Amino acid sequence: MLLNRLLARTRLRQLQLLVLIADFGSIQRAADAAGQTQPSATKALAELERLVGLSLFERHARGVRPTLVCRDLLPRLRSMLGSLSGCAEMLAAAAEGAQGVVTVGAITGAVSGLLGRALPDFLDRHAKLRVEVVEDSHHALLSGLAMQTLDMVLVREPATLASGTRFTPLLEDRVVAVAAPGHPLLRRREVHAEQLLEQLWILAPLATQMHDAFECLFKSCGQLPKRTPLVTRSLPMLLEFLRARPALALTPLSLVQPFVETGWLQVLKLQCPDALPPIGMLVHDVPEKQGVVLLGEYLVHAQCAVAPPSIK
Repeated sequence: MLLNRLLARTRLRQLQLLVLIADFGSIQRAADAAGQTQPSATKALAELERLVGLSLFERHARGVRPTLVCRDLLPRLRSMLGSLSGCAEMLAAAAEGAQGVVTVGAITGAVSGLLGRALPDFLDRHAKLRVEVVEDSHHALLSGLAMQTLDMVLVREPATLASGTRFTPLLEDRVVAVAAPGHPLLRRREVHAEQLLEQLWILAPLATQMHDAFECLFKSCGQLPKRTPLVTRSLPMLLEFLRARPALALTPLSLVQPFVETGWLQVLKLQCPDALPPIGMLVHDVPEKQGVVLLGEYLVHAQCAVAPPSIK
């Protein structure tokens, strides 16, 4: 059977090399990244292709590209190598004296508005517990929880809960309009949508809550304001652009709250149209790790933020 041949004759280094070749589109560059010579990488790939009886890459003038079967295989290989990396991290933590590892996935708003504030004190209380934080999109985090590569995720409340999971709200949130200090509209006691039509705006990508909120804000105006060519969900990019240009942006308050508190950004006195689902903790009904229970109980009892974050 092919499975038995793979178990008996395939080396993990070959599988890692296969992923690198797909990423770089070049056997030479993949070999360099893996610390191998180009001939040894070519030989390893040829052995793997003979073992499975299929071509995994098509050669062309500028390198190689994955065949259709290889493209189907790559997500599974990446997942397997990622799991192996997670095993190595756990073993390394245990060797260093850690009594448990909790892998927490979080959207950016949860990191800024919730986890970044709560985690230092929690780790002071549980010095032997290692917490690994993965920041990613809502969809990717739900997939990670389902595949059990993540022990807990901090996300907005899902419309429907997957079987065997439970959600605990921890942080209420809302949409705000922000600008860098010195923007002329920040001096106004109240701002209306009509007054914002001549302002320059940074947009979030289509099919995001912030893009929908932007269109809803100006719906009664019958037109949309000027927009920059920049479209981004990147918080560092948003911060730098707002500091460089007199532009505005709609964003969840949870995302920018630390920068509002330090004075890097300021919030316009504008009534934004959309409330946001709360950010909270999504876990399996019966967490397998004691560390997950400890962190979950701490987040709930610490009441990190049960009301919308304040603006000073």
